[in-house]
Amino acid sequence: MKLLLTAKQRGSTNVLAPVAKELLQRGHELTLYATGNETEAAGFQGLDYQQINPQDEDYSSLVQGYHAVIVGLSGYNTPDGHFLRAGNSAGIPTIAIQDQNSNYQGRLGNNPEDLPTLLAIMSADCITTAKIELGSAMGEETAKRSRVVGWPAFDHYAKMREDFTIDNKIKLLTNFSINPENPVYVHFTQTMHPNSAYMTKMNISYEQKVKEFLYEQGVVQFTFEVASDLGLRLVLKPHPGEEYKINYTKELADRHNFIFIPPRACNTQQLMLAAGSVTAGRSTCLTEATLLDKNTGGIIPDMGEEWINPFPPLALGAIPYTKTWTGITEVLKQLTSINENIINKLAEDRKKFSVDGNAPLVQDRIVFLSAQK
Repeated sequence: MKLLLTAKQRGSTNVLAPVAKELLQRGHELTLYATGNETEAAGFQGLDYQQINPQDEDYSSLVQGYHAVIVGLSGYNTPDGHFLRAGNSAGIPTIAIQDQNSNYQGRLGNNPEDLPTLLAIMSADCITTAKIELGSAMGEETAKRSRVVGWPAFDHYAKMREDFTIDNKIKLLTNFSINPENPVYVHFTQTMHPNSAYMTKMNISYEQKVKEFLYEQGVVQFTFEVASDLGLRLVLKPHPGEEYKINYTKELADRHNFIFIPPRACNTQQLMLAAGSVTAGRSTCLTEATLLDKNTGGIIPDMGEEWINPFPPLALGAIPYTKTWTGITEVLKQLTSINENIINKLAEDRKKFSVDGNAPLVQDRIVFLSAQK
């Protein structure tokens, strides 16, 4: 079969990568389009993809000649959404692969005619969430088209854990003048300036961009102050979208004498594997660090319950997190504790959301779906 696979954001490219590899092994003819930036496209993990920036008038021609179109779900008004609707309009079977249990309306829209032929989801819980977020008619139609395929983006994390050696850790940390014999406390930030190249492409109002920026500034500042008070020297790695003429995270890190690692200076997963603990706000780093079996904590003060579902470690109670500013202290204390009881409790809780590398080949299910019409 001749198949088109395309995705924009990192979560979506992560999901499509193992599927693409399995399809290639089975002899299918693939075209892979990455429509995001270099960091987002890197989720295709060495696959032969084309990085493109299609205009509105391009999508209808780009989907022609394929037996199926398989897309990520970064958003209704992103290239993923445009490719999906172009495939539907051309009468080509479409498969959309969800990477988190949230924001169904923002990804699928309000019109049942815009839904993919089949929607690949992680678990039956996704159907419940989709029905709640989308409403009766749209939710029911989404449920009919949904197929549970598991977590294709993350099962290889078990092998990543096994392959990361002490020598790998020493080499990575010494490259940044970090003593590998000392505990390493890594915190990931995402204070994207409203005028940064990353945020200017986001389809939200400028007022909302400012609001998000100020919130993330507050999280960073408060977390840094708490860490300093506890005598912790954090290692910081910012989101690539923070790249701008003003780097708030670096300025604040310098004031606290923390260690700042530029966003593209090392592999994020390897840094997690070298860490003793990992903290982050509303970031997929929480999911990744948990699956890499690291002491992980979520810092999401003032966020409502709707921010729990997107992050399975939070929803399943696999890691500690706080929705209050004062709770940041307790989260950091737990993650950096040397008390054996606390360490064992954190490890036991992480088993609520884990991968062992031996899950059924979920790619098989998507390969099967791609043959359905």
